[in-house]
Amino acid sequence: MSPRRRVFPEVLENLLTSVSGGVAAEPHPFPPPNGSPLQHDLQRPPVADVVSVYGSRDGQPHLFRKGIDYELLDAPQPRTLGWKEGAELPDEGSLIQVNYRPEAAGSVLTDLHAGSVVRTLSESISLELAGLYAQLESVYQSGFVDTATGSSLDNVVALLGIERVSGGRAVGEVEFTRSPGSRGIINIPAGTRVTTNDRVAEYETTASLTLPETQNTIRVVARDLLEASDPEARGPLPADTLSVLVAPIAGIEGVTNPAPTAVTAQDETDDELRVRAKNFLHGSERATLGAIKEAIARQGISADVVEPEGAPGYVEITLHAETLSPEQEQRLLTAIEESRPAGVKVLPPRVQPPRKVNLELRLTTVGGLLEQDLRAAQRLVREKIEDYFARLPVREAGSINRIVGLVLGVPGVEDVRLLSSTWLADGVVEDVLDTSTGQLEIGGYPTVLGDLQIVDPNLPTLLSVTVSHPDDEDPPNVPEVQSALSDALMYLNSANATELPPDATAAEQSRRVLSYGKLLHVIPLPGKPGAALEEFDDAVVAGTPPDLPDETAVSPYGVQFVFTLESGLSRILAGTADEDYTLMPFERLSLSGVEAQPEVVDG
Repeated sequence: MSPRRRVFPEVLENLLTSVSGGVAAEPHPFPPPNGSPLQHDLQRPPVADVVSVYGSRDGQPHLFRKGIDYELLDAPQPRTLGWKEGAELPDEGSLIQVNYRPEAAGSVLTDLHAGSVVRTLSESISLELAGLYAQLESVYQSGFVDTATGSSLDNVVALLGIERVSGGRAVGEVEFTRSPGSRGIINIPAGTRVTTNDRVAEYETTASLTLPETQNTIRVVARDLLEASDPEARGPLPADTLSVLVAPIAGIEGVTNPAPTAVTAQDETDDELRVRAKNFLHGSERATLGAIKEAIARQGISADVVEPEGAPGYVEITLHAETLSPEQEQRLLTAIEESRPAGVKVLPPRVQPPRKVNLELRLTTVGGLLEQDLRAAQRLVREKIEDYFARLPVREAGSINRIVGLVLGVPGVEDVRLLSSTWLADGVVEDVLDTSTGQLEIGGYPTVLGDLQIVDPNLPTLLSVTVSHPDDEDPPNVPEVQSALSDALMYLNSANATELPPDATAAEQSRRVLSYGKLLHVIPLPGKPGAALEEFDDAVVAGTPPDLPDETAVSPYGVQFVFTLESGLSRILAGTADEDYTLMPFERLSLSGVEAQPEVVDG
C-alpha cells in the first residue's frame, strides 16, 4: 500500500481533535474485513460526533461528506460508521482515517476558535507537517519510473544502465509502410531501429505507435544513436536514406525518412525516457523458454518450444510453417542463438505445417442491401474469421459460438449457420464440427484457416462457361447454350430453396450435386442436342438414369465450367475426373456468361 499524502485541512483537524480530547486519525481498512455491509466499528464508543473522515479516492486525498457519504449508526449509543447508498466510496485496498469525539471525552483546552492561541499554534504546526507530507510523497514517487521526474528519473533508469539522451543528435521522421495484403493491428515499439543501406548510420524511434488495420502508413520521430560530437557520427542524412529495418516487423513492408534529418539541441524528455526504459524492461527477458518463443515470434512465426522429457539441457523447437526461405531460416537461427540460455543446446528446429481448417457458412443478410454492400459484408466476415484463426492459441480447439458472434457483429448480417468444418488429416478429409460441445475439434494441432465457403442467398454464385472449338469446326450456338443453362439454373435454384429432409434418399440428394457430365448433358453443341437437367434427375430418382457424356463424347469441342463464390473461392470442372460441385442449402446460381473460344489447328 503506497503512503497517502495528508493535506493541511486534514492535519489541522487531526491536531484539533486530539487536543480537544477526541480520537484523531483512527485507521480503518476499506472495504471492511467483513465485506458487507460497509460498516466500521469505532474503537471508543459511544460516539458523540464524527468530526471528519479522510481517505483516498482515485489515488488522491479526499474528504468524505457527513450525512451524504457516511453516517453514525446504532443510536441512541452510536458506535458504528456506515457508508450510505450512492456514496463516494474510498479506493479499494486503502485506509480511511476517522476523527471523532467520544461521549466521555474531556479536555482543559476548549478554545479552538480562529484567532485563539491554541488554534494559531495548531495551524502553524499543521502547515509544517503538511509540507513534510508533501515532501515524503515526492520522495516516494521519485523511486518509480512512472512518477519520477528530472534527475530522480535519471537515477531510477540508471539502475538499468540507461542514460538520458542529450541534445546534439540528428533527428527526423521515419515512415513505416504496411505490407500489401497484411491485416490486423501492427505495433511498432519505441526503440525500433532503422539504418541506411550501408549500415553506417543507425536511428531509433522515440515513441511506441500502433498502425490501425485501415491505415497503410504511419510516421514517428527517430534519432541518431550517436552524438554529433562522436567521431563515428555521420551527421544529418538526406531524405530516403533510412530504408532498412534492423529487426523485421511482421506486416511492415518498408521504412524510409521522407525528409532530411537535422541536429537538435533538445535533450530527451521525461516521457521519452520513461518509454525507452519500459521497452528495455519488456524486451530484457533472456535465457528462458519465453525469450526463445519471443525471438521466434518476432520473425512472424509461431512455434512450440519445449524441454523434452529425459533430456535436461536440451530445447526442442517445432515451427508451424509451410516452408521457410533461406533468409527467414538464417534470421530465425540467429534470433534463437541470441536468446538461448548458456549451456543449453537447441536441437535443429523441425517444421510442422499447420492443418488447414475449411469452413462452410450460410449467411442471412438484411433484405434490400445493395450488391456492393453484400460483397463488403462477406469480405468483412472473411477478415474476422481469418483474424480469429490467426489469434487462436496453438493447439487449442475452436469455438463455434465465438465464430458465430464475430460474424453476427458484421453490419448487414442477421443470421449465420456453420454448415461444415473439415480438414485433411493424413490424406483423409475429416469432419471437425462438433455441435454437441460447440467446438471445432482441432485441438492438439497447429491450424490456419483454409477454404472459407460463404453462401448468401442474396448474393448468388456465378457460373461461367467457356466452349473451345477448332477453328475449322462450326462454333457453338452461344444463345442456345445460354438458354439451356438458364433453364437448368432456374430448376436448381428452385430445388435448393429448401432444406433437404433428414430421410432424403441418395437419389434426391444427388439433385444438388453437379458433375461435369451433368452440366455437359444440359448444353447443346453441334452434333449433340441439349437435355433438361430436371428430366435427368427424375430419371435418377426413378432408377433409370441415362448415360452422361464425357470429354470424348463432345470432342473436338472442349467445355469448362467455373463456379465463383463472392468469397473468392472458385471451382473448375473441365473433365469427368474433376471433383463434383455440391450446392450448399439455399445457395443460388447465376449465369455469368458463355464464351465461344476458337482454337487454331496446327498444320
